[in-house]
Amino acid sequence: MDLIFGGVYQGKLEYVKKHFNISDEDIFYCDKTAESPQIDFSKRVIYKLEEFTLACVRQGLEAKAYLEENRLELQNKIIICGDISQGIVPIDKEMRQWREMNGRTLIYLSSQANHVIRIFCGLPQVIKKEEMKRKEKTVSYIHLIRHGTTEGNLKRWYYGRTDLPLLEEGKELIAALQQESIYPVVSEADFYTSGLLRTEETFRIIFGDMEHKILEDLKEMSFGDYEKRSYEELKDIPEYQIWISDETGNTAPPNGESPQEFRDRVKRGFNKLMGLHKLKEFSMRHAGKEAHSVVVCHGGVISAIMMDIFPEEEKNLYTWIPDPGHGYTIKIEDGSPVSYHLF
Repeated sequence: MDLIFGGVYQGKLEYVKKHFNISDEDIFYCDKTAESPQIDFSKRVIYKLEEFTLACVRQGLEAKAYLEENRLELQNKIIICGDISQGIVPIDKEMRQWREMNGRTLIYLSSQANHVIRIFCGLPQVIKKEEMKRKEKTVSYIHLIRHGTTEGNLKRWYYGRTDLPLLEEGKELIAALQQESIYPVVSEADFYTSGLLRTEETFRIIFGDMEHKILEDLKEMSFGDYEKRSYEELKDIPEYQIWISDETGNTAPPNGESPQEFRDRVKRGFNKLMGLHKLKEFSMRHAGKEAHSVVVCHGGVISAIMMDIFPEEEKNLYTWIPDPGHGYTIKIEDGSPVSYHLF
């Protein structure tokens, strides 16, 4: 973690953008008016943390406690915070509480940060710098498995939230693939499904009664009023044509999700999975073993994840979708996806 602090209008954000090659899309802007103060840890940069601490004061929360609870999420972040400790002690009680809370928060973050830099007139002053120790790379794996064949696959329906079971031939497909040993043999893995029936049935065929958790954000896209309907059924509906022709991804089917809303949700779900996977890494590291996480979910979900974490491949959504029962093993090095293979 890098902590960048300094007075107001001293060039903190400009320094971070230039020094770390940061774009606006990488930045989360804290909001002092938030009624439920939260930080989006999917962004690389957390800007104006002092506004987060002010929102916490106003809502009777402790900013330092929130950051301690989410310390794993802070490891690779750049945090920019204004220093409001200078000058005369404020008369206003809320402003005094803010000043004290911001100070406590900066003290905590300084203790956790690898680098602490003060910016004055645009110039960096290094307060703390920890040299990175040479170490073996931490290697682990996440396995994404698409469920078996359903009626919706055969009839080429749009279906996501519709809770369809596997067809008998879908069950036979998964059993046959298991006999071919295409699935990871990882008894000490953490296991997950999306919770929908087709993923639960697929999971049981492959892994039996292994304990597993449900990741709600990794459910398939909701097609709303178009669920269980095919292109041939919908092609003459004007609203449908507008939806499939929209290249921005912001148009949703009636009572459903837009492609962008779906991708954002899946990204949240995968970020949560990565957080859980890091905890798995910690627990397995002491035993000298590799960490594995296995998720049985959906073709669209897997595709959205792969597009997001391997953008350099420049593949579209449909190119990434694996066949029913197949999926990807993602190799993780030092907390980041570096490669994959299709199984």
